[in-house]
Amino acid sequence: MKKSLSLLLALLLCLSLLAGCAKDGAPVQTPAPSEEPTATPEPTPEPTPKPHVEPTGEREGMWDLIPFDEMPYERPDPEDLRVAVEAVGEALDAGADYETLEPLLDACEDAYDVFYTMYSIAFIRSCQDMTDEYYSDEYAWLDEKSSEIDQLMEKLYYRCGMSDMALELEEKYFWPGFAEEYADDSNAFYSDEMVALLQEESNLIAEYRAIVASPTVVLPDGTEVDYFTALEERTGMAYLELITCFYEQYNPQLAEIYIKLVKNRQQQAVVGGYDSYEALAFDHVFERDYTPEQAEGYLNDIKTIIVPLYIEVDDSGRYWYLDEGSVDAARLEEILRYGVTSMGQEVLDTYELMVKSRLCDLEHRPLKAEIFFKPSLSAYEVPFLFMDAGGNLGDITTFSHEFGHYLDGFLNFEEDETIDLAEVYSQAMELLMLTRLDEMLSDQELESLYQMKMTDILNMYVQQGAFAEFEHLIYAADPEQLTPEYVNQVFLQMCQDYGFSEDGFENLYSKMWIDITHFFEQPFYVITYPVSNDVAMQMFQLERENPGAGQDKFLEMLPRVSPDLLESTLGAGLESPFAPGRLEKVSDTMREILLGDTLSNAA
Repeated sequence: MKKSLSLLLALLLCLSLLAGCAKDGAPVQTPAPSEEPTATPEPTPEPTPKPHVEPTGEREGMWDLIPFDEMPYERPDPEDLRVAVEAVGEALDAGADYETLEPLLDACEDAYDVFYTMYSIAFIRSCQDMTDEYYSDEYAWLDEKSSEIDQLMEKLYYRCGMSDMALELEEKYFWPGFAEEYADDSNAFYSDEMVALLQEESNLIAEYRAIVASPTVVLPDGTEVDYFTALEERTGMAYLELITCFYEQYNPQLAEIYIKLVKNRQQQAVVGGYDSYEALAFDHVFERDYTPEQAEGYLNDIKTIIVPLYIEVDDSGRYWYLDEGSVDAARLEEILRYGVTSMGQEVLDTYELMVKSRLCDLEHRPLKAEIFFKPSLSAYEVPFLFMDAGGNLGDITTFSHEFGHYLDGFLNFEEDETIDLAEVYSQAMELLMLTRLDEMLSDQELESLYQMKMTDILNMYVQQGAFAEFEHLIYAADPEQLTPEYVNQVFLQMCQDYGFSEDGFENLYSKMWIDITHFFEQPFYVITYPVSNDVAMQMFQLERENPGAGQDKFLEMLPRVSPDLLESTLGAGLESPFAPGRLEKVSDTMREILLGDTLSNAA
């Protein structure tokens, strides 16, 4: 196979994997400020996380948790939360004391948790069987109603923050800074106009999901095939032909939906009082403790430091063909159990409870969504791990990534954190697991796994960098400038600027952005991957220098003292990803492993 075609097919496969990976799997919901990372136009302090405890302590009763497949689903009624919020308001008007208010506030939190737990259950079950119309419809309904739920919680916070009880409630129930943060409801984010825009956005996303859930493709000979079935059956030129037909037939339709989403979000920024939707996303959706300007500088560094290494590794020809091996379900379970056992009792306990309570779904099934994610079941204070196993070595790192999320969520009781911090735990777990499996894998398998992970990281930097700059340019464009042709051209330019386009395939590259779920459902998420990976790489570098040191740092950071990336990273004695020289250190590590003589350079 020619080099260019080989690399193109590898990229297409990589893009298909990236399309489904996210912290919580379900598209980023926009919850009330005390639950998921959102905020009013002013930066919002998070509630203090619950203390870190051993599973045999406060978690002891969790060993009898109801298995996931026995968890009941019932469509929640938003009116329950509305009534609960009104009850708090009436109590405040009547001069109620804290002892009276506490159970009323608990009722609000419980109704909120039930709503988003049902949201997650519906999403998980719709992904377990993509043809299940009941859960697909339920999820779409819940997604549309979520902005109303968030608006109600925001009203609750302002009602409390503007009351005479504000300071006492801050001290006894909410979080430091609550009273000042919610003292003036003119700063409220969830106006009726904003809620209408968010519901329109949800409807557009539902339209997108309906198209990509079960697409069919008409081949050049006129045959119509199920796209996902055909993907599994085809290789080489037949695979390329299928992909080409898919992009040609679906790019115009999906581009129109995407442009409507961009325009909707640009209007959200106007209504929310932001200069751009990028600023809104960084501040309100993801609550990042770094700015779009810092991210822009980081992307420029990727182009000057990482892209040349990417091109050098590509030109070496050493990784055009990687042996992914074969790992069946039984052997995968054996490998994973060995890996988590080597990381200590707490990690093993978490894994065993996950398996016992069937809070994971790993096996491949024909109708199962080919994605991986970790949603929260907040009413039970536990997460869920979803992946579609591929039957190869890559399943080890895929599981490790999602189990890093799971471990963080479980041990921290599914308390708030930014997505940037969450991705540290997932990406660090992937890298640390590599160092634990020498007794379970052959030398060739271990070398292949290292190569796969390092090339994956290298691809991640250039591809996610390109994706992040693509979003920056699209959302900064004049709405009248946005056409499918313009979007395609911008994406092609990013592929070229970041070094992963192939001459002769420009038409194909320009259209393949429609594979990236994040663009439609989680705009401005993708910068998280390279920024957070830097912190994970610091742990990996510690582990290489002093076996056990990286794992110790990982476990030290697990009982998080802050929900924010930079505060947690610096508090653990690590460097900021934006510190001078950090990307050079990451580049040096990847160069040593990928262009060194033996795997011994990596271990």
